[in-house]
Amino acid sequence: MDSKLDYHKFSRGDGCTEEGCKAKRWYIDVNGRKYCQKGHEQFGFTQTAADDDDWNSQGHGRTTRKKREVREKIQVVYSGKEATNLYLECYQMILWRQCHWLVKMKGFPSELETVVRDLWSLRARISYGEKDEEGYTSRTGTIGFSSTSEGENSDGAASFTSSRWSRRTSGKGRERLPKLIETLGTCYLGTLLLRLPTSLGEIYRWAARDEIIYTRAIKEIPLEMRRRLPAHYHAALEIHTPLRGSAIYGSVLELIEFYNIHVNLIFPPLNAPLLIEKHIQNLCLPIEIYPAVQRLAETLKIDFSYPILHKRNYGVLAYPEVQLMCLVVVATKLSHPFDDVERHPENDSDPTVAIIDWHKWNEVMAEKPVKGLRRGEEIHVTDMNILNMSKEAMDDYMDFFQHTFLDDRPAKMPEKILNAFPLEDLPPRPPIESDDELKRERLRSVQNSRIVQKSISTDVVNNDSVTRPGELYKRYRIAEELSEHARAFYEKASRIIGINLEALVRGVFQTEVNLENWRLAKRRRHLAEESDSLDTL
Repeated sequence: MDSKLDYHKFSRGDGCTEEGCKAKRWYIDVNGRKYCQKGHEQFGFTQTAADDDDWNSQGHGRTTRKKREVREKIQVVYSGKEATNLYLECYQMILWRQCHWLVKMKGFPSELETVVRDLWSLRARISYGEKDEEGYTSRTGTIGFSSTSEGENSDGAASFTSSRWSRRTSGKGRERLPKLIETLGTCYLGTLLLRLPTSLGEIYRWAARDEIIYTRAIKEIPLEMRRRLPAHYHAALEIHTPLRGSAIYGSVLELIEFYNIHVNLIFPPLNAPLLIEKHIQNLCLPIEIYPAVQRLAETLKIDFSYPILHKRNYGVLAYPEVQLMCLVVVATKLSHPFDDVERHPENDSDPTVAIIDWHKWNEVMAEKPVKGLRRGEEIHVTDMNILNMSKEAMDDYMDFFQHTFLDDRPAKMPEKILNAFPLEDLPPRPPIESDDELKRERLRSVQNSRIVQKSISTDVVNNDSVTRPGELYKRYRIAEELSEHARAFYEKASRIIGINLEALVRGVFQTEVNLENWRLAKRRRHLAEESDSLDTL
């Protein structure tokens, strides 16, 4: 049947009016309606035809013609520079809404919007502004960030002032446009410049649990703007795979390299003292871990700053947050090992006199079972999971689908079919409640269950006959080697910073190798000094 249809190509810069459709041809059916080759009706088109009253075209009576409504055909989908400008406007609107959420819902300082605005303006001026003999023109403008909510403004979209950007002529094409994931990285860099103790793992969890705008960020763009986006730009504002923490880390490092290369901007190191304290509380560790981590960082000369060497590939320890967590893990293994070997400190003032009961720690830190799906698990559901879902889990998944993927676009199915399956209006997804009280209760339970080890002085027995804290240290090269308690602790630590278990195991092992190399180098220096002193005698 399709072979009898007379297909025509869309004119240059034109396309299907259906959002996201990539059809290149169109046809007119027997009713005079225009459709793309994929069957989407093209709105704004009317075919002019003669009425039945016009039968006497040779003068046999008076010819009459009804005046039919003529609709002006408007170019709906942008192309070229206009499409690029529109994409950048949509991108900066998403960026503003993310900053707005951080300020209003998470209590971040309002200065964050100013810092993120300046970072984005600087990047847009460099990458997408027109270049003249003296540099970049001022066409880049300024993004209108505002702390006022949509309810406080007559037009929510207008508060994010539009500004048009053009690509540098030396660019490679659409590959140079900013990616959706870089909005999260830009927000993080804003917190880094303000020296806020915010972890990339927190931003990853907010995005994965659909708290901060990301999963369906394009829903926040007005429908008229979305309809004018070309298909490839529309797809660039959609996610195609579930978010991974490693992708955010890589995005942040690329942005840091960009600012360093173009404007010689060096970002400050992490606010390590507050981040160490936050990780210690989240892992229910004793406060004695804090000075141990600082001592290890001084030993390895780690300042928790991002590298500025422009390499193609970086190891896992290139990321300061991973470095910090690896030091926390090493400090914990030194003072609170995961095995059941009894170690005796030299005196009762040693911090390792009271060690963690890892059986109790596992019990306290275990997540309580839920009837449905946990927030953030919905995006990982597969067809095989659906077959084994409970009623509650299926309800949670369908609610997530309705919240996330149903928007204000016209329905593609006939109204009669849709009316047979009505959907109830769902209330907005409630914000996740703070778990600060749960963390405090867990910390109290772990601290109250600590095991006291008997101290044995060197005056009583020889050190060779007593196992001291730090001895019989166990290193794990791969995740399969982890013991039961070690795996539980490593998994919890990796979730906190938003990376997978294997990456954390590699990072901790490399940190342990660096410490061993430092110890061997120190011993060689000591032997060399002794040899020099003997030579002088």
